Amino acid sequence: MSVPTKEDIDATADGILDNSYCTAPEHFFSPAARDLIGRYMPSFLDQLILTPTELVHSAKAQKRLHDAGRVLMNVVDKVGTLQARFKSVSPAKRVKELHTLVSAASKKVWDDERERPLPSIQPETFAGALMALKGTDAEKDYQANRMLTEYLSQFKVWKEKVEVLVRMVNLYKGKDAFRYVEPVLGECLKSDPALDQLLGMAERLETRCNDLVDLWKGTWEPREGTQPTVKDINALIAEDLVPSVKAGIEYALMRALAGKVPLRSAEPEPEIQAVFDLCRRMWLGQGLLGGAKGLAMLEKRQTRHLNTEGVTDLLRERKVLADRLLYLFNLCTLAIGPSNRATLKAFIDHYFGDRDFVLRVAAGQEAPVPKMQTFTQLHRAIRASWLTDEEKANYCGLIEGTQGELLKRSRLFEQIDKKGGGPSQKVLTLLDLCRKNTFIEGPNLETVRQAIQSYLRDPMFLQEYIGGVQGEERDRKMSLLTKMLNSVGINTIG
Repeated sequence: MSVPTKEDIDATADGILDNSYCTAPEHFFSPAARDLIGRYMPSFLDQLILTPTELVHSAKAQKRLHDAGRVLMNVVDKVGTLQARFKSVSPAKRVKELHTLVSAASKKVWDDERERPLPSIQPETFAGALMALKGTDAEKDYQANRMLTEYLSQFKVWKEKVEVLVRMVNLYKGKDAFRYVEPVLGECLKSDPALDQLLGMAERLETRCNDLVDLWKGTWEPREGTQPTVKDINALIAEDLVPSVKAGIEYALMRALAGKVPLRSAEPEPEIQAVFDLCRRMWLGQGLLGGAKGLAMLEKRQTRHLNTEGVTDLLRERKVLADRLLYLFNLCTLAIGPSNRATLKAFIDHYFGDRDFVLRVAAGQEAPVPKMQTFTQLHRAIRASWLTDEEKANYCGLIEGTQGELLKRSRLFEQIDKKGGGPSQKVLTLLDLCRKNTFIEGPNLETVRQAIQSYLRDPMFLQEYIGGVQGEERDRKMSLLTKMLNSVGINTIG
């Protein structure tokens, strides 16, 4: 027996093992059983340009399956073992039972195709053929899918099969035939080769994922290399008429995310950003496309880089400690999921737990003004982060203290005085620094306000600032000065 891998378990949708638990041959024709078949033999189906519905209803396709070596045996072993684990029964017994049921279901299809042929259909005659069917609802469904399978067998290219199915879906909106055609179209869109033909070969996985998300939302826009049929599918989704098609697109997206191919780049920074961008794209307002499974896959993709070793390497590239801290909090804004946040939180706790934090971060030979601007950005990043209110208060207090220490060490006001110029020039210099977000709101910015106000009180300030201009030009300069002062919380001149 085959032991199911973690990928096998992850590939199995919630509830599908229970719903697809076959105990009679006819159960293999149910939607849940077809869904499970599609998940466990995609390579075989893609090779023959088949959907699961066509496989279970075609004697020719099943003969190809039985002749394909161990393909069927391996799938039965895996599924049987998973179902046995789910139902808490003997795996060996379930696998043996499943092999018997598969053989019986195949025999039924072979016998029916030979002894009970059904009329051939065209897209326009399918609804009329359905009305002539007899038997129970389950028997009618089986016969309807046999007719549809026989008609689709002539199409040997995915895009042609999708085109005719889209045509039939549009033809039978609101009619009984719709419930047979629409699920098969959804199955087609689970195929990677089908998506390659419809959407074009994606240069990056990110492009394919973006297409799938937009399609699921019904907001897809045509681009070079895509088939016109995709626009028709998008229109059907926008009308909210095709639940199986949306489910097929969601499945294709989840399968793409479960792989190991990078979305945008093998480099950590662009890939972390790409995963975050895709997460925003997948956000639906009330939840994420793909639910908990989608979130887990996005989180796992980032964990490949947001681990202890990866984050250490990224931070090591920033030589200045203040830049390193700001970069760390920028990573926090991109981190998806609790495990990635926990990894970054450990680094935050390490840095801010330093008893000499203020002295260590303020130290260095870097130019003081850019460094103070970094502190202001860092302060804002902390306030906008997912840390607790208590942690934000503590860390912001440390950053404010560090900027204040640097303000003293740099002797900024003395340096401005030494450069010369009158009080007007000094006020404009400080206002320009404020405009560039050099100082953190609070005690540090208050210190700067006091320095500005001391220059404003200088008798020479207005004379120097106005420069002898009169009339409208004087009013314009005074209005501009008032706006600049108001922006830093100073409401009076002088």
